[in-house]
Amino acid sequence: MPQNKPQEDLLAPLALRAADGDDKAMAELIATITPAAKAKAAKLNSDYSRISDEDLVQEGMIGFLEAVKRFDVSKGVPFRAYANMCIESRILSALRRYSNDRNVALTTAVSIDDNADEPSGDDPALVVVENDEAERLLQLIDDVLSDFEKQVFNHKMAGSSYAQIAKELGCSEKAVDNAIQRIRKKINHKF
Repeated sequence: MPQNKPQEDLLAPLALRAADGDDKAMAELIATITPAAKAKAAKLNSDYSRISDEDLVQEGMIGFLEAVKRFDVSKGVPFRAYANMCIESRILSALRRYSNDRNVALTTAVSIDDNADEPSGDDPALVVVENDEAERLLQLIDDVLSDFEKQVFNHKMAGSSYAQIAKELGCSEKAVDNAIQRIRKKINHKF
């Protein structure tokens, strides 16, 4: 029996209930996903010590909330894998923005007290672009990856190691590595 399967099966219904406004389901999802967002933020933030991990975790959790809103069980992607992709995409976007903006003069900074009552949303155009990219990526995964590659991709996005994926799918670690290399090529070529 795959070890990750029961948890994946539980997260999809939770995500659907959370999207429908079930606060208890949302709280359970947040408790489940937050450690992954923290780990992803710490891993991706290794080169940007001036950005706090907490800020990146918040960015990741915004990606998680988008995942809850946009999750489509008919795509065949487990919620955990989809949420991890959205979290990572959001964190990487924040790091890119920081990298692009780090030379901007501090005089353009806005005090956090100036707009304390206003929502802190991102540039709406950027949000639309990020959402479109996530949708395109999901469609691309569905269109160009083989069934085996989709399984490898889903396990990898859920945080599984090559050894864990090989054990789950009953293949060698080399077969997993080869599949990941093919996935990268297909996605980079088409995306």
